[in-house]
Amino acid sequence: EMFIQMAISAPLAMVVIFILMLLFFRKLILVISPMIVAMVAVISTMGLLIGFGHPVHIMSSMIPIFLMPIAVVDSVHLLSEFFDLYTRQKGRKNTILEVMDNLFVPMLYTSLTSAAGFASLALTPIPPVQVFGIFVATGIMIAWLCTVTFVPAYIMMISEKSLENFGHK
Repeated sequence: EMFIQMAISAPLAMVVIFILMLLFFRKLILVISPMIVAMVAVISTMGLLIGFGHPVHIMSSMIPIFLMPIAVVDSVHLLSEFFDLYTRQKGRKNTILEVMDNLFVPMLYTSLTSAAGFASLALTPIPPVQVFGIFVATGIMIAWLCTVTFVPAYIMMISEKSLENFGHK
């Protein structure tokens, strides 16, 4: 029953996140990158969990549900700041450099503190909770790494035409 519920809940959570981001940004091409980051973080984390020989149990099956919204947070901050600063005259490269200059350290600190919070679950005397905390913390840092490397590169690959009517005037 647990696996059936998670097979429904995890994709449903991803669909809700996708629809909300599409409503916020109104550009499908931009919403794709946070979704890729979330999928990479979840798949990598669950792969590491299984690769290290831990069983998928009730606690660890909730890792994707916790990780998906956390994984898109930094990407949403990055895209939001990009939206605020982007102008056609400034261009993508200068805008993304400014965005990364503004957000790199705050995104790092928030990811580190979130990861530390989940990692602190490793101190509990309950093994499934320990595994859950360690792997959610690992997934948060994977998501941060993917966000600061992949999302700026993805934005640079978007055509200028796709960014028409994007950003503040």
